[in-house]
Amino acid sequence: MTHAQAPMLYLDRPAFWTEANDPEAWFRALEVVAIAAQRTPQTGTPRTVAERCLLGTIAWRGATGLFGVFQRAGLVRLPGVGLIECDAAGHWGLSDEAQVLLRHWKKNPSHGLELLSTYLVRESPWLRLLLLRLTHRDWMLVDWAEVSSGRVGLKAGISLRLQVNAEPEHWFAGLEQLAAGRWLARAHGPTLDYAPEVFHRKKGKDDLSLTPLTAPLMLLEAVGWLTRTGVLNLPGELQGDLLGRSSPAQVLAELIRSHTDVLGFVPAEPVLRELLAAFGASPDQGTFVRWMDALVEQAQQRGALELLAAEPGQARHGRGLFGDPGRKLVRWVVYDEFDDIFRNAWRVLETRQELIR
Repeated sequence: MTHAQAPMLYLDRPAFWTEANDPEAWFRALEVVAIAAQRTPQTGTPRTVAERCLLGTIAWRGATGLFGVFQRAGLVRLPGVGLIECDAAGHWGLSDEAQVLLRHWKKNPSHGLELLSTYLVRESPWLRLLLLRLTHRDWMLVDWAEVSSGRVGLKAGISLRLQVNAEPEHWFAGLEQLAAGRWLARAHGPTLDYAPEVFHRKKGKDDLSLTPLTAPLMLLEAVGWLTRTGVLNLPGELQGDLLGRSSPAQVLAELIRSHTDVLGFVPAEPVLRELLAAFGASPDQGTFVRWMDALVEQAQQRGALELLAAEPGQARHGRGLFGDPGRKLVRWVVYDEFDDIFRNAWRVLETRQELIR
């Protein structure tokens, strides 16, 4: 972590569902928040929203892990994974991705849990940190079968051996972009740091701990991506995403899958912003618009991106293809040739080509 005077994204303690073997608690919480937000605009901090809406559904500490970026006291903060997001008016509600996850979970709970696993591997800085350290063998799971069958959870130095970067100040060292690059780009913050209060609470009370990561690891085991002996076995595309090796076409195809609504449409501008964020770029609106238009025009001309249908959307879905409000939501198919188009359009961003992996 860095403490330099620069725009920052402040990360809170890891927070997931508090009963480690009950990931569906998050789905139940999302359903409750969705209903509450339809009745009354939900404002305030993640904690106040959780305490107002989710009392009796999930503990506020577990609930805060659902929330995305917000501003407080002049700081841009990230308490969780962004399934509940704050709009420009300060109202909290389910993100598009959360609505998709919730719909699939209601239809097929097992499939919903697998989609949640995919989402967390892509979007949780804390889970990505742990998986990256395990992959690089900086850290090691010890007696994972005993941990996952008990109630103690991960303990740094015991069931999670921190061989290097053992001090909390150094957990993210060298991994900020891989662990949180999408969030850094979305928040227009080049650096990552812990929220100020993380190290300023009374010792022994709400300490910074990796124990909450027991919950997502147990979910990964449940869907078959972590063995009983603690060996990580992510699907190829997710492994590539984690290590920063996915191609633009692969990333866009996955974004299309994860954002598709019940009619098969995705919001064009948000999806393309996510694509850029995956490669570490978050340009201003004017630059982004030029890039988006150049990318889509070239991709369609070359047959790398096939537009099957388009529809109007809401204000949060952006301007639409080429500024057409009737084409905010699209049905797209992406082909491998998209990779070259993406690289060629990169010069519009006035950003270093080397950022493209």
